[in-house]
This record gives sequence, structure tokens and C-alpha cells, in this order.
Amino acid sequence: MLASLALLVALPAVAHAQPLIYEGPAHRTLLGGAWSFRQDDTFVGDTERWYDPATDLTEWKTVRVPHSWNATDTTLDKSSVGWYRKDFTLPDVPKDRARFTFWKVRFEGANYRTKVWLNGKEVGGYTGYFPFEVDLTGLHKGVNTLVVKVSSLRSNRDLTHWRPAAYNGFGVGGWWNFGGLLREVYLRRVDTADIPEVQVLPRLRKVGGPARVEVRAYVRNMTRKDREFDVVTRVDGQRVVLKGKEIDAGATRVLDQTITIKHPRLWQLGDGQQYGMTVSAERKGEGLARYQLRFGVRKLQVAPGGVILLNGRRLRAHGASIHEDDVKEGGALSPRTRSRLIGWLRDLGANVTRSHYPLHPAMIEALDRYGILYWVDAPVYQVPNSYFNEVGVRHAAKRAVTLTVRNNINHPSIMTWSLANEPAGNRSELGVFGPGLNRFIEDGAEAVHALDDTRFVSIDRQSRVGEPVTTVAYRVLDVLGVNDYFGWYDSTRQDLTRGPTTTAELSGFLDEIHAANPALPLMITEFGAEAVRHGPSTQRGSYEFQTRYAIQHLRIHQSKPYVAGSIWLALRDFRVEPTWTGGAPTGWSTPPWNNKSLIEEYDGRKPLYFELRKRWR
Repeated sequence: MLASLALLVALPAVAHAQPLIYEGPAHRTLLGGAWSFRQDDTFVGDTERWYDPATDLTEWKTVRVPHSWNATDTTLDKSSVGWYRKDFTLPDVPKDRARFTFWKVRFEGANYRTKVWLNGKEVGGYTGYFPFEVDLTGLHKGVNTLVVKVSSLRSNRDLTHWRPAAYNGFGVGGWWNFGGLLREVYLRRVDTADIPEVQVLPRLRKVGGPARVEVRAYVRNMTRKDREFDVVTRVDGQRVVLKGKEIDAGATRVLDQTITIKHPRLWQLGDGQQYGMTVSAERKGEGLARYQLRFGVRKLQVAPGGVILLNGRRLRAHGASIHEDDVKEGGALSPRTRSRLIGWLRDLGANVTRSHYPLHPAMIEALDRYGILYWVDAPVYQVPNSYFNEVGVRHAAKRAVTLTVRNNINHPSIMTWSLANEPAGNRSELGVFGPGLNRFIEDGAEAVHALDDTRFVSIDRQSRVGEPVTTVAYRVLDVLGVNDYFGWYDSTRQDLTRGPTTTAELSGFLDEIHAANPALPLMITEFGAEAVRHGPSTQRGSYEFQTRYAIQHLRIHQSKPYVAGSIWLALRDFRVEPTWTGGAPTGWSTPPWNNKSLIEEYDGRKPLYFELRKRWR
């Protein structure tokens, strides 16, 4: 960080930096450059009114957003609070449009609870990993002051980091609890009407036939007067107009239409064919709001025997998952780091990836371009049965699932919406799904299918010897993720004895799952073994053990026609929690890093990386 500022100099009008994400509404301006930041470990910021524009900035530091205040931490994983401040002046607006002009601020992602003040007045807030916008009411001429409070404090009913932590109650989960404005912030100008969201669902009845493209546009009348708008969609040389759609003052209306593409180019593995689309709201021929996006046409289906077909061909997927963690940047990845991660996937010959939460939209757009499939988990991680029995937890989990879909529905790379990773995955639960969890899966699947019937719905299950191979809720799933750690982690069996598993047990276990669910395809959504240095191939934690382990498991996966593919955990090592050893023996791990990945945290590629590249390319 740079030296602290004793005085914040009034900034010029916001520069017109281009958005880093293609999809979205028009008139987005990156609110980058210098921000002021102050840590609030003692939680006094509200009492001392740090949101007041007159606040003394002597103890504030200069940072650049995206930013994580614990980006380089490897010992504490401490939940805390941070405050961000940005002084700005608005870009000029033509005088005849001033009374029809409104402003919003868009946050692509903050972790985890956010409050927003403008010129000393609270104007909004949000909880969760997802993008959100706040209407900027109370703007004035000259310098305006935007203050954002971000808290990474969690609760014992959090959906990902519900375990007790060494500091401030709760905050331990399957990855580091990075705090801050982890993704970009945009200022957005709106004139009369707004189109904040468009959902596009291309459907193919058969490969080689026409595509019917459903377009849902969310159009908001920003004014205090009922108005009519023409909604114009442009795609593939077509211009389709919905004329004279009346929208009440201040209201949002969802307008639905279907467009046919007679001879569509198909999105394929390694060939991310896409179509550009714009949707605009117009009055008397004047464009007031515009939303741009890209989408792809492809067909996912399940053939008899639990075989996944992509565009009529059997899918054989292979790749590695991603966590947004960098030794210098933490969870606030730069465009350069995001590009490096995607570049490694391509170099490997990977055609699928996965994450425990939606990746940065720019990364997903890259997966779209390069024809790499994406299995995305809603951020619901290892939540126990007892929590799912609570209505509030189920409601929060369903919200996380719904927002995962709505924010990412236009990306053709996404093949699966996973409702949760390893629910009821704690050893004491023995993989038994209770009534609350079954209810969540049924409700979550229904919610997803109502939004999107073109992709699969899944869960990613923990898999141990002796655990149930099916449950009543599987009937609403389209595909099942299996996390495979046979031969690595110990297992608690149904008779409550505990002991090591073996790789040899994996084949029979997969066959048992398939026999109990014969129409349900399987995807190996995780498998892996820690590796930190060279050693004998029998030494757990060595590169040689990791390579042998991977080859043995891949052979088993590939021998099963109902297994659609294998996703290694993970591409690059990431932080979990301060005492993490990941099942490795003493001296063969480097806490807090999950060392199962193909690449070390400092970007050194392990021998397994080159072995998989040779096989996958």
C-alpha cells in the first residue's frame, strides 16, 4: 500500500474507462484509480462516522480497487471490517437530458456484507458474493463522496464459512475468507429507462435444426410517469420490435419474445462460436437504454445409460477447478492473473473447469470464447443436515442458487448448475440426507428449471465407503457430481469404524451409484492428492505419489461409460485455513495451502501438470 493521505484532493470527473466485462448495460464507467481505505479491526467506524465526507483521512491509506485487505495473509484468516472511500465528480450530461438522468453504482463483488453511503447518507447494502447495484440518490454538483463498508464477518449459519474461527466468531470454510471489494466497481448512467438484466435461452430440438432463442428483458421505467417503450432486439441480422409496451412509473416489467435462427453455428468444445445481441428500450426512435451480450447455441442431453451428449456426441470432459486466490492479490484477481489461469487451462488441453462459487464474469467470458465447459457451484458448501432443517437456511441457500443462475445464465460454457458442494458431508452424518436437505434439493432444482431448462442441475456429493448411493432427492437431478478421494482420505463407515480407503474400492463404488441411479450421469467433480516435493511413489505428499494416484483414478473414471469426465482439484494451490494439511502426513504439506493442485502457489508447475498435458492434448 502507498503512504496514507493527510488530505484527499478533489478528483476530476470520472474517466471513461472501458468495462472489463462485455456483457451488461451501456454507459458503464470503471470507478478505478485511487481509493482511500481504512481497516476497522475494532469495529468503531460506524460510531466514529467514517462515512461522513468530513472524516479526517490521516489514518486512511491509498489502494486500488479491486482490493483485498488480507491478500497476503497466511496465518490468521481473520474476519474483519474495512472501509473504502472514493471522491468523484460526475461526467457531463446534455442539459436537455439532465432531468431524465439517473446514476447507479455497480459492484461486481464484495466479500461479504456491504453498506454504501453517498455524501454521508446510507443509500444501500448487500449480503453475498454476487454483483449488485445501488441507486445513487442525493448526488450534487462538484465532488461527491462514496463510502463503502465491507465486512467479512460470518455467522454460524453462513452457507460457506460457518465453522468457528480463531478470531471474531466464525469464518472458516473450504477457502480463505478474503475481505474487501474483490471485483471492479462501476458508475452507470441511466436515461429514462433501464435494462439491468437480459436472459437468453437458445433451444435446439435437434442438432442440425433451427434454434429458437427465448429473450427475457427486464425493463425499468426510472421516471415518475407511466411511459410506453419500444423494446428492440438485434441478433444475427434480425431486428425484432415489441412496440408500445407500457411500464408504470418506477416499475420493472419482464418482456419475453422468441427469435428463430434457422441455421445456427454451434458452440463446441474448443470452438466457442457465439452470437452478439443487443436489447434496447426506445421512444420515438430514440435509444434510451441498451444491454449487450453474447450467447452460444448448443444442445446438452442425456442418452440412455446415463451418458451425456453435447451436440449429439458423447462428452468426455477433463480439466481442473479454479479458486480465485493469488499470493499477492488474494481473492482480488487482476486481469493479468485471470488470463494466466485461463492460459494454463488451455495449455493443459482442458475442456472443463469448476469452481465452488461463480468465477469473475470476465473469466467466464473467456471460457465461452475458448470452448471450455464450466461446472459452477452455488456458494453452498458442506452445510450440515441440522442447518438445512431450518427454513431460514433453506431460503438463503435457494437465494444463492437463484442468483448464481440469474447472474450467469447467458454463458454458453456453463453446463451445470450445482446446488451445493458436499451437503451433509461431515463425517458424523455418514452421507445421509435429512428431510431439510432433500427439501432444499427439490426446491432448488425446481427454481433452476423454472429459469433455465437448457442446462443440467446437480449436487456434488461427498463419497465414502459405506455411504448411501442414492436418496429420494436424486430424482430431480439431471447429473450427479462425485468427489472422489478414495485412497487419500480416511472414511467413516456405516458401522462407525474408521479407516483408510483404497483406490481399488472406487470402481465398485461408482458401479453401485450407477446401479442405484441408472439414468443419472456422473461427473467426477473433485479428485486429488497433496504434493509438495519429490519422493517415492509410495510417499503420500510426494509429486510421484500424486502422479501415480491421478493416473490410477483416471483409468477407472474412463472405464465407466456413465462417467462424463474428471475434474482435478485444482489448477493452482489455494489457501484453506491456517492449520490445513489436506490429509498429508507430517512434513508433507505447507499450511494453509491446499497442495493438491497441478501448480504451486508461486506458479511452479508440478510433474502431474505435464503428465496430464501429454494425455489431454
